[in-house]
Amino acid sequence: MRVLQVVGPKDSGKTSFCEEAVKELRGRGYRVGYVKSVGGHGLDLQDRDTGRVPADVRVGVARKETVLFLDLDIDAVLGLLALLGLDYVLVEGFKSRELGVRVGFGGYTEGPTVPAEEIDTSPADAVERYAVKYTADIDCGRCGPGSCRDFRRAVARGEENPDGCAAPEDVTVLVDGKPLGLNPFVGDLVKSVV
Repeated sequence: MRVLQVVGPKDSGKTSFCEEAVKELRGRGYRVGYVKSVGGHGLDLQDRDTGRVPADVRVGVARKETVLFLDLDIDAVLGLLALLGLDYVLVEGFKSRELGVRVGFGGYTEGPTVPAEEIDTSPADAVERYAVKYTADIDCGRCGPGSCRDFRRAVARGEENPDGCAAPEDVTVLVDGKPLGLNPFVGDLVKSVV
């Protein structure tokens, strides 16, 4: 799963960029996720039954939509989304975290950022060009730049291809030095969480 982060001030075009990119990518046959930071506040459900029940996981199901209410940070959310077999995830916000290469709106240029005004292709083309494998900063040392952070910055500068991330795809669990066989679901779960 590849991630592209979209950051910048309010009303600078971030959501419009994501909307257009997702439409185009889905039209190209990709499975795409979208995560948006809604600030430090919880979603207000106090007046709804879904908010009254103090369960560890709450789910609201409507005719065409389902909402999961979980107490997870952004890394756990991205790990969960990786289990769904998505090709790309656009993350809007979370600028205090460096989750992938960023498209910066409204003058935002911190970290591995490509200024939105310098992108001369469609939003979907920009996603395909800059989105990198989500690694949760494992820093495996297998790529040229050496760390996940340095790799993302090199991709943003056009010095590395996003396909150059060599983080391991498979997971091996050793017990007393011997590999433990994992079924595909458990292997994907461990890979996404660890």
